[in-house]
Amino acid sequence: METITSSKDFKHIFKNGKKIDCGPIRLWYLEKKVAKMRICFIGRSKKAVYRNRIRRRLKEGFRVYFYPFLCDSTYDLILMSDERLINADFREIIRWMRELLEKSSVANGAVFGSEN
Repeated sequence: METITSSKDFKHIFKNGKKIDCGPIRLWYLEKKVAKMRICFIGRSKKAVYRNRIRRRLKEGFRVYFYPFLCDSTYDLILMSDERLINADFREIIRWMRELLEKSSVANGAVFGSEN
C-alpha cells in the first residue's frame, strides 16, 4: 500500500476531491488518470495513543477486507476518524468502510469479501 505523504497532495485531495461520511469515518477520494492507488489513514484525537489506535484500526480493516479488491484502482484515498472509533466493534468499522466505498465511485461495482 502506497501512502500519501506530501502536504501538496493532501491539499489537492481536500480541495478537488469528494467527501463522504458514514458513522465516525470520513472518506475523501480523488481519481487520477494513471498510477496506483495511494491511501492515508488519519486519527483525530488530543492523545497520541488514541490517534495511533484509530489509525491502526482503520489501516488493518482496509488492508484485510478491501485492499485486495482495490489495489489496482487509480484513486487517492484519505480515511479519517475520531475517538468514537476506539470503542466501536471491528465488524461495525468494516461495515462503515464498506458503505463509504460503495457510495463513492471507488468500489466500481466490486464485491467485497465476507466480514466474518
